[in-house]
Amino acid sequence: MGLSWVYSHPSLTGHARGLLTSLITLLLLQLGSAQLTVVGPDYPLTATVGQDVVLRCYLSPRQDARSLDVRWIRDHISETVHHYRNGEDLYREQMGAYAGRTELSRDGLSAGSLDLRITGLRPSDDGRYVCTVEDADAYDEAIVELEMVQVYLDLCIGSVIVLFSLSGLFELHPHDVLRALSTGC
Repeated sequence: MGLSWVYSHPSLTGHARGLLTSLITLLLLQLGSAQLTVVGPDYPLTATVGQDVVLRCYLSPRQDARSLDVRWIRDHISETVHHYRNGEDLYREQMGAYAGRTELSRDGLSAGSLDLRITGLRPSDDGRYVCTVEDADAYDEAIVELEMVQVYLDLCIGSVIVLFSLSGLFELHPHDVLRALSTGC
């Protein structure tokens, strides 16, 4: 008692039979189409200026990503940090600030890993990144948050406290001054 019974049933008109065939075809196409689900960490990554960092992102379930279009984008300006398509890095689309500083890890692509390494971090690298993946049939994305942390050196000279940011590029916030003052000399 399979589909042949349904098609040969006397109460099924030609129009209803055609509609049923279309619905079954659509269902089979939907079941057979590739679904892309991109997953990123559910917590912010932290790093300091000058370090290298790996922004992690992967496909779930794990599948080969070597033939997909993978793009990492800065969320607030929607510009390309790194673009990979069909085995090639497309550097001409890359923001100048990231030129020579990004690498999509090739080792894990066949297992769905979409990790991006950024070298020589700068204060301007702080923020949200979007890992996007696309093929002919599907698209998905995940957000990865990168927080740049400051490293301070407190130096007491007499009764004066001098704060140095080791990066030399961060703004000094009032809570940092209060923290330094509370430690005393």
